[in-house]
Amino acid sequence: MHSHPRLLINESELVSAKATASLRLPTPSALKLLENPRPFETILQADGSGSDQVVIDTALALTWVAAAWRITRDESYRALLQQWLPILKSHPAMKIPRFAFENRDLMVGHFLLSFSLMDDLLRGVFDAEFEEALLQTLHAQAQQAYADLTNPEAFPVYSYEQNHMIIPICALGIAAMALNENVEKARAWGKFSRDFLEKSFDVLAKDGWFFEGVGYWCFTMQFPICYATALKRTTGEDLFSFPMFKRAGYYLAHNVLPDPKFVFDFADWGSRTEPDGIGFTPGYDKPWHTVPTYIFRSLLMMLAREQKETFWSDFLQRLPDPEITHPLDGALQLLIAHNVNSAVPSKESELSNSHYFDDIEVLHWRSSWNAPTATALAFKSGPPAGHHLATLLPHYPQWHLELGHAHPDAGSFLLFAKGVFLANDTGYTGKKETADHNSILVDGIGQHKGGTPWSTFSAKPYSEYDKIHMENVWHTQQVAAASAVFTAAYDDELQLKEMRRHLILVDGRFLVIFDTIRSTLPHEYEWRLHTDRAARSVNANRFVMENGPGRLVIENLNPIASHKIMPTIVETEVYVMTRSRPQQRGFHLSLKSSRTPDFHFVVAMGIQSSSVRQEDFSAQWDGKERIEMSDSDGSCSVWIGKNQAGRQIFAYRLKDRMGNSLSMASSSGEIISDLAT
Repeated sequence: MHSHPRLLINESELVSAKATASLRLPTPSALKLLENPRPFETILQADGSGSDQVVIDTALALTWVAAAWRITRDESYRALLQQWLPILKSHPAMKIPRFAFENRDLMVGHFLLSFSLMDDLLRGVFDAEFEEALLQTLHAQAQQAYADLTNPEAFPVYSYEQNHMIIPICALGIAAMALNENVEKARAWGKFSRDFLEKSFDVLAKDGWFFEGVGYWCFTMQFPICYATALKRTTGEDLFSFPMFKRAGYYLAHNVLPDPKFVFDFADWGSRTEPDGIGFTPGYDKPWHTVPTYIFRSLLMMLAREQKETFWSDFLQRLPDPEITHPLDGALQLLIAHNVNSAVPSKESELSNSHYFDDIEVLHWRSSWNAPTATALAFKSGPPAGHHLATLLPHYPQWHLELGHAHPDAGSFLLFAKGVFLANDTGYTGKKETADHNSILVDGIGQHKGGTPWSTFSAKPYSEYDKIHMENVWHTQQVAAASAVFTAAYDDELQLKEMRRHLILVDGRFLVIFDTIRSTLPHEYEWRLHTDRAARSVNANRFVMENGPGRLVIENLNPIASHKIMPTIVETEVYVMTRSRPQQRGFHLSLKSSRTPDFHFVVAMGIQSSSVRQEDFSAQWDGKERIEMSDSDGSCSVWIGKNQAGRQIFAYRLKDRMGNSLSMASSSGEIISDLAT
């Protein structure tokens, strides 16, 4: 017989955990979920549409209380658990349907994880009747999940990249580890999970950048991290060398903004609607970006404990430590927070201020790791879930690619400076529209064939989307630049020959976007920039957007046909296509071309504090390759063109207010005579 607990923590570690227990004991809100014991199905029916989260949180709150009792032996926690004994005894094993009706697959995953951790924590030390009921409930639910997931009629294909598959299968694997000494069939469940997850862990981006965004990283990764931890502790097998674990720290570090309450809001970030499925969460409408991002500190602690990576210690210190609102995060912190100091301490400043994620193709840059007013940029242009995925698809005939939370946002960029968003995304939407991103529309239509709720990238084979890429990526302490090539993101019927965006940011102050668009057909092209606050028009080509302490001055340098400044209205409805539930998410500036086959958008932007004069920023374009900009601190010349060998390159020259040259460089290392003179 095995000693317990053993999945995430052992008996000796429990002793150490007591020292930090008081800081992470169940909160009143978590305890309130457990005040009125009732069948989980009743909770689901009583609370109506979207109440799956209430069911999930209730199950996880039981885990938090079980962990608290095991550490403190507080009788009030024992009594609270005992009240749920009749519910455990009568709980019917929930089935996983082929389609995610009412998110049953997610509920099964959370039940299995919750019951497994509770069983591991309470086995042999709690009330025998409760232990037996918990064991039988876990057994029945795991057996049903395995039967459903291996049923070829219910699951003729699998979506290996989807959280709706990763979550229940990780949880089944954890249940198999919890039950293997009591249930003979548990070995088969464990083998199925391990074989399946070999594929899932491999298909997620090789560079560690998570295609569903930071919010869904937390939601999904709680299961792989718990699974990998339990597997290592029970079998000795170490999965933390997979890139999704190994490079997660770099992904999170570069996506957490200089104000660490917020992250770059790629993909389905934030709340789509309230749990009732009807209302909207305050702060996700007007004003936009007033609700911080909740990051599971426990997951970072677990990675720090396993990896001993140098930056974890300082990164955890930089993150805010808010009141725990997620019960699993609370339970995990209660169990493992004491053991995080084993991570090798270092200074996060040893991390480069920039990083290019070359599989999913996102360039990140920031002017500082320590200043809350620092400039931070993210520029994205790759296939929706990375290039590596394209190499694996042909080898897995059962794979049905869904990419449910990916957005059609190739060529988009996000900008944060002076403590606020200056160019942002629009969060969790029902329909995924390019119009909701800082990219380009063609005849009013975005990438793919326009917005869809799910499976946005089904218009073409993934091999075609794999052609979306970046070229000439260049990043140093002073500059971030790259050329996005995203022609393949659009409908072939548009007959685009080229959709290319050159972006260069110099000194965290001067930003240039130079778009080259060519087609065999005439089109109206539309350039979009999303902001928290509405910009104002100074004249037909100059716009100013102020957001508290920060300001973005936008200078259009190539004549356009028209412009508009409008509220950004996104569609949040997912399930009923005849129903619309629009919501405002900030504002956008739209620049439109005349109807033409070919066009250039040339836009220069000045990043300012709102305390200086917006008139201090100016920009001019020579009509070819050179853009001149100046602000109150000096000037910058940017060169975007090709060298004599025909290679696309970037170059810049920075001067102070007196005209003295501060620095000059090019992406190729050669001297650009236009800038040197």
